[in-house]
Amino acid sequence: MTEALEFLVRHGAAVLFAAVFIEQIGVPLPAAPWLLAAGALAGAGKLNWFTGLSAAVFGSVLADLIWFYLGRYGGHRMLRLLCRISLEPDSCVRRTQGLFVRYGMRGIVVAKFIPGLSTLVPPLAGSSGLSAPRFLFFDGLGSVLYTGCFVVLGVVFSHQLEQIIEAGTSISSDTGS
Repeated sequence: MTEALEFLVRHGAAVLFAAVFIEQIGVPLPAAPWLLAAGALAGAGKLNWFTGLSAAVFGSVLADLIWFYLGRYGGHRMLRLLCRISLEPDSCVRRTQGLFVRYGMRGIVVAKFIPGLSTLVPPLAGSSGLSAPRFLFFDGLGSVLYTGCFVVLGVVFSHQLEQIIEAGTSISSDTGS
């Protein structure tokens, strides 16, 4: 087993919380590999899936709540700031607002699965006057679906993921790394 997986087995909940929190706060480091690995480890009986999933969901919701309240108190300035550092700052605010207007609460759930939007929708929801309990409900639902999908995929494909890890480990040991 690689060092990263051993670390995940030892500190699973904390690692999953941190990985998802960092991704949802806007740092471009994907949490999906960690969630897949956690699912594979849960499938192998080496990690408690419920604890891992709970930690990941909590990390996601906490990051989104921070952005929600920054949007509530910072208004559209916060959204413009986030869009300024995006790849397409001109259309960013307009597209995010269009998604929110068109899909409403479903947009909060779906945004979890779209990189970039997952960071932009919470401050938009906060600045639009959405109540915190309503936001928490839909954001929590989206967080459970997002993290749960990757964990379930990890469980379903745990054997294949294990083979990939073993192949990667043997290649790196063959090259002297």
